[in-house]
Amino acid sequence: MRAAVVSEIGSPPVVEDRRDPAREPGRALVRVAAASLNPIEIRVAAGRFAREAQAPYVPGLEGSGMVIEADALETGTRVRFESSALPGFGEDGVLAELASVPEDALVELPVEVEDPVAAAIGVVGITALAALERAGVADGERVLVLGASGAVGQMAVQLAKLMGAGRVVAAGRDRERLEHSRELGADGLVELSDQNDLEAAFREAAGGALDAVIDPLWGPPAMAALSALDDGGRLVNVGEAAGTDVRLPLAQVRNRQGAILTLSSGWMPLEAKREVYARVLEHAAAGHIQADHEVVPLDSVAEAWERQAGSPGRKLVVRPTEDAVEAGP
Repeated sequence: MRAAVVSEIGSPPVVEDRRDPAREPGRALVRVAAASLNPIEIRVAAGRFAREAQAPYVPGLEGSGMVIEADALETGTRVRFESSALPGFGEDGVLAELASVPEDALVELPVEVEDPVAAAIGVVGITALAALERAGVADGERVLVLGASGAVGQMAVQLAKLMGAGRVVAAGRDRERLEHSRELGADGLVELSDQNDLEAAFREAAGGALDAVIDPLWGPPAMAALSALDDGGRLVNVGEAAGTDVRLPLAQVRNRQGAILTLSSGWMPLEAKREVYARVLEHAAAGHIQADHEVVPLDSVAEAWERQAGSPGRKLVVRPTEDAVEAGP
């Protein structure tokens, strides 16, 4: 089979011929139709992870495609799947024509959702919905989504509105993508790079203090958001793209009986991720959410890898078996 292979830590993957994976107990063999790129994969391959990966390996955390052989599903069933562990540490990923994946990770796909979309809404949808559910977003609440010009943030904006949030504020650095957030349901925008007093900007855009914050950034934006929390407000952190060197406004958070919660979808059990993904998938099948994505051929994986490292603002999805390039809304 053809696969993307990280041959050396610090270099992007290249396309090579690899031996077809063998099916093992508890795993399914799938033909990969689409595999999306995620920031953590770039960090691992670049050597910027907590421990160094073991090259060579096939990257790719998640994808969609067709069952070739499995115990629970028939051959030909379309599914979304993911690796049981982070590729590069003793296990290959799914950026290949064929992949061996845990049967516990399989979610059957409806005809309404095409393979690239099913891959594009995976990790970002699970992260966004799990964070909103952990925040306990209730009807009418004011919700701030940091990093809203990125894939997780854009998904969180849409899902927050679907969960009944009264006012959703999208905050990010890319003005054009922030404007797109209005089409996804955002009621207010805050451009992070233009603001000296972020706390005041968040309160003004939200029409008052914040009930919940979805935070893929941490750093100064998250500290300002914590200062803007209402009594009983909650911030759920899912990333640290804006840095970790911060001065926490602890007294303000404590005085308001606020909460700082954390979530890493990578550490969620497969069963829990499968259940959250199924709810995201229902929204996608009903046309309630969209995933801005671009499909690239496997032969262009190195270029896509470099684009992902620069935060492309849309989900990049690799198609291992076709050369056609598609773009989604």
